[in-house]
Amino acid sequence: MSFRKALVAVGLSAAVVLGTTGCSFSQHIETIRPYTPSDGSQANYDTADIKVRNVLYVTIADQSILIGSIINSGKNPASVGIRYVDGVTGEVTEKDIATIAAGAKYDIGFNGSPNLDVVLAGMPGGLADIQFLVDEAEIKDEAGNVQKLTIPIVDGTLAEYRNLLVPTQE
Repeated sequence: MSFRKALVAVGLSAAVVLGTTGCSFSQHIETIRPYTPSDGSQANYDTADIKVRNVLYVTIADQSILIGSIINSGKNPASVGIRYVDGVTGEVTEKDIATIAAGAKYDIGFNGSPNLDVVLAGMPGGLADIQFLVDEAEIKDEAGNVQKLTIPIVDGTLAEYRNLLVPTQE
């Protein structure tokens, strides 16, 4: 084999190796990027030892439900509530959700837990802002900013959400 053919073979081999492993040279590796593996929103409220998971609002006609889970990662029980703008009256409304034991999880509107009677403004495909309260106080970050959560509003006519709504009596 001539020197020229050997050089071409080495060059092609290097191109194949670099071309097939080029993604590992990138600093933006998507598999380590945190994300919410659900349709709902999540948040960690470290200053209040509360975490919320998969919170979303399902609505169809006159039926609606807020679903999600709340985790108390603290060492004491926490009384958790919600503040939102009522979609009918336009008034800021507060409701108690539950007192959650230390280290426990509470589901809202599924797994046998009661529904939370709220009416948020917005249409399916849109977003709504809510705010969780702990022991009747706003949750703030270390800088003193009030923490709100933007959640999706989803269409209850879709098969994946239909079973979450209570069937109407005919």
